[in-house]
Amino acid sequence: MEQQVFKQSVGLDISKDTFVACFSQRQTGKSFHILSSRTFKCTSGAFEQFHRWVQNQRHASAPLQLLMEATGVYYEEVAYFLHAKGYSLTVLLPNKTAAFAKSLSYKSKTDSIDAQMLAQMSIERDLPPWIPFSDSMLVIKRLCRERAEIIDTQVVFKNRLHAKQHAYRPLKSSMQRAKKAQSLLKKQISDIDLTLLKAINEDEILRQKVENACSIPGVGFITVANILAETNAFALFKSKAQLVSYAGYDVLQNTSGTSLNSPTKISKKGNHRIRKALHFPALVAVKSDPKMKNLFDRAFDKTKIKMKAYVAVQRKILVLIFAIFKTNQPYDPNHISVKSNNNQ
Repeated sequence: MEQQVFKQSVGLDISKDTFVACFSQRQTGKSFHILSSRTFKCTSGAFEQFHRWVQNQRHASAPLQLLMEATGVYYEEVAYFLHAKGYSLTVLLPNKTAAFAKSLSYKSKTDSIDAQMLAQMSIERDLPPWIPFSDSMLVIKRLCRERAEIIDTQVVFKNRLHAKQHAYRPLKSSMQRAKKAQSLLKKQISDIDLTLLKAINEDEILRQKVENACSIPGVGFITVANILAETNAFALFKSKAQLVSYAGYDVLQNTSGTSLNSPTKISKKGNHRIRKALHFPALVAVKSDPKMKNLFDRAFDKTKIKMKAYVAVQRKILVLIFAIFKTNQPYDPNHISVKSNNNQ
């Protein structure tokens, strides 16, 4: 008697040169059944081979879900290829899949085991679809991340120059090269800023929303660009709670009876680039906006920790940017609202 297939999944563990695929099904009497596993190269020809392999394995009447982790940039070519082929695909951060993996009894960790774990997770969970970046948003994301990398390099060269200047009998030619490097990095940042501005201005709707978001005290063009780059312009977020969790601003509690009562803290299990982008805007907002100053004071009175108070301001700024993008209205210090379906 032929087994009835209810759901199918493929878990993909991606590395630089190869990826492992595990095809599984949920059949009558079996919650998770592996049909086949195979390793493919990360080349366009191998992607086509993978596509044919999946089509040969799949059952036409049952839904098929593919799941992979966001491993650096290595997953991107496979993900865009599969999306173009019309597959239902989910891409999760490794910390999300790690939580599921802990619930399983695997004692080893290999590419094949990871692919099997992803296939099982896709079978057992209802996962959100992956929405790829548009061409314009992909450019903005690349530019923002390049800018952040250059700024980090700029800090390194600044520290090196400072060390040379305070060393015994410093070598002038060495200091000149360090200064030239700093000048070059500064010019590269300026070039990226101009390119970013041009990329955003090419889309009139996006340009207007960015301009509205920049009306928030302390928030500038680069801050908004970074937030958009890391959230795909909020394409996947239907509520502020989802966004707050994605950025790692969700609050954790650790209490159990009377034996454990730790202070609350944010999870930080989210996109650290968003939190980094909001650090300095929060400092400025507290100084320039009475409402933000009031929020800071209330948080500080409660925690007695300045950084926690600034984090509360960061979270508020992020939610305001999200609200402004949903309503397409400039910041109003006396009234800011999002429709009820965006707040729940």
